Amino acid sequence: MKKIKIIGCGNILAFDEGVGIHISRRLRREILPEWVTIEELKSPGQMSNRLIAGSDKLIIIDACRGEAGQGEFIRLCSRRDGDIKNLFSCTIHAIYLSSLFETKDKDFTGKLPEEVVVFGVKIEKRNKFGVGLSNEVFASLDNIINAVLQELY
Repeated sequence: MKKIKIIGCGNILAFDEGVGIHISRRLRREILPEWVTIEELKSPGQMSNRLIAGSDKLIIIDACRGEAGQGEFIRLCSRRDGDIKNLFSCTIHAIYLSSLFETKDKDFTGKLPEEVVVFGVKIEKRNKFGVGLSNEVFASLDNIINAVLQELY
């Protein structure tokens, strides 16, 4: 079986910007196949090529800018949508995520994933602090989780 790694990104203290963490935590409550692992990327200081190495497929969930359609999500895939940097261009943490794929790190010995899928969840306000999610983003969680679960099979 393919090894799949799911990474939820964000800061749960930054309101909707933490949606990736909220989704990864909800996914942990699901019964997942043994070949799936879930990680949280809470801060840029956690960035490491080792975080993505060793998986055949990588699924990243992060907030993205969206003036309209708050709570909707977009799905981008390296097999269809091309360059890794383009995949992350919509996400809030794009600069940090794309740097994961720069293999200049001397200690990097792992294999990069064959496929990368990015789920960008549209949020309206950035830099709003508080625990929780807006009603629109919270209401969309089940749809996003179902889309992520479909990627596993």
